[in-house]
Amino acid sequence: MNSLESRSILIIDDDDALRRSIVGYLEDTGFEVHQARNGYEGIRKFEELLPSLVLTDLMMPELDGLGVVNAIRQHSPDTPIVVISGNGSVGYAIETMRQGAWDYITKPIHDFSVLEEVISTVTARSEEARASRKRLEELERSVDEQTAQLQDADLRDPLTGLPTRNHLQELFTRAVKKNDFPGSLFVMLLDLDNLKSVNKTLGHACGDRVLVETANRLLELQTEQRVVGRLGADQFIIMVVDCHEVHGCITAVRQLLAIPYTTGPEELFVTGCIGISVFPHDGESLDRLLQNANAALSQAKQLGTNKYAFYSRDLGERLRERMVRESGLHRALERDEFFLEYQPKIAVQTGMVCGMEALLRWQPTTQGSQVSPSEFIPILEETGMIVEVGNWVLETACRQHLLWQQQGMPPLTLSVNISAVQFHAGNLPETIAALIQQTGIAPDCLCLELTESIVMQDIEQTVASLHRLREQGIKLSIDDFGTGYSSLNYLQRMPLTELKIDRSFVMNLPQDTSAIAIVDSVLTLSKSLNLTVVAEGVETPQQAAFLTARQCHQLQGYLFSRPLGAAAFEAFVDFSCKTVR
Repeated sequence: MNSLESRSILIIDDDDALRRSIVGYLEDTGFEVHQARNGYEGIRKFEELLPSLVLTDLMMPELDGLGVVNAIRQHSPDTPIVVISGNGSVGYAIETMRQGAWDYITKPIHDFSVLEEVISTVTARSEEARASRKRLEELERSVDEQTAQLQDADLRDPLTGLPTRNHLQELFTRAVKKNDFPGSLFVMLLDLDNLKSVNKTLGHACGDRVLVETANRLLELQTEQRVVGRLGADQFIIMVVDCHEVHGCITAVRQLLAIPYTTGPEELFVTGCIGISVFPHDGESLDRLLQNANAALSQAKQLGTNKYAFYSRDLGERLRERMVRESGLHRALERDEFFLEYQPKIAVQTGMVCGMEALLRWQPTTQGSQVSPSEFIPILEETGMIVEVGNWVLETACRQHLLWQQQGMPPLTLSVNISAVQFHAGNLPETIAALIQQTGIAPDCLCLELTESIVMQDIEQTVASLHRLREQGIKLSIDDFGTGYSSLNYLQRMPLTELKIDRSFVMNLPQDTSAIAIVDSVLTLSKSLNLTVVAEGVETPQQAAFLTARQCHQLQGYLFSRPLGAAAFEAFVDFSCKTVR
């Protein structure tokens, strides 16, 4: 079998000078290097030599890098492949990685130590994958033995074949009675984040395939110290009887879910939240452990998707606090506890304020401090209150914008965030049309910010709604763009006017090469689609200088201003205009 221990590398590149320089450098570092001048020659040599790693150019005549990647993946799916891309083909390189490449490096290559670092990284990943396959082979016998024991239909989930709660109860009782585990026993409750969306958009048959595939992946984790089961719906359970295993198990679950699901014509990306309880500290029965794990799961879901949480004694108190928050939110509008702040957007070309983002704030009358939006907005969304509150935000922001216009402020663009619940309520275009008529705001001064997850739900209906909004003159923006690639195929179908680069990429500029590649790809994509690009989360002069050099259109972040109240924002705009003059 092919092994990275051979340190053999195949280089495929039609640039003779670059190929020779790479060969010379890698041979000096101890690698056995083979070379090919084109894609077809490279595939032939790969089949003959079975090198431990392939380094291939993207742009080659006859057969390009993507063709090489696909051919090698068919022959040897586990062989790591690194692609070499030109400065103008970063987006193509990213697409190649989606098809099976492990990493990429841009040329011209000025520092070969960067290439060596990339090779070292993918080599380590390949060794880890090889070790995982070995462990999987060792686990297959255990899995087969357990499957053979599940003869009773009441003990086996009919869809996935995993143990049901009844069988898990037997295993739990047996483990506790024998006391045959070191230390504590952990109960991990996994709940898939977006299965309901899959069922709604792609059908329950597709959802069932996701469940089966998830079960098969989780079975890779099964050992004598780990037992996997299904409770029902989109919930799975993993019982871990080794305290040293639990954090590794959490990481492994995340890694398994991160692999794209190919249950149909399109790839799906699935995440899950995990709640964890501990025997005997959090309960001495499986029922109590599951109850407390479910409480921890609720806590994890409040943090967002792909999160986990351990049960704690104060979790019950925190859940009660959440109930108080929810009760307070039901009365917040009538108590006039909500207000808006506005964060400026700066035009790179002029250095002046060109717009603002309206941000919701909550100051309960019963306490002295504001409640963080990250705490109360998820509650609004989960309860459906976000529709009423979101409409209030729209109306309040539009009336404030109109007031500023009447006072002589320049015609700035007002951006307002729209939640998934609000967008899919079914009447957003009508709501916006009525709002324009009531407030008198110019439609082209209003921009609705939507997340990628919103536009990827029920594509046909979403595209239709977006066109109805755009026909009114409303601007449309994709917020936090770059956190996923699923929408790229649909962007040209959507009447968008703006992309916002997610702050998670901006914060790592300009030193992070991956962030640079993604930002460059977004800018290239936006140029081809004639879209305005806004970078959010700009906090340092270095980030601003980098984005300005890359011809990003607008910047937003604490470097320029925190979110401001209406009066303070008005003063900021006035000062900005005087400064530029």
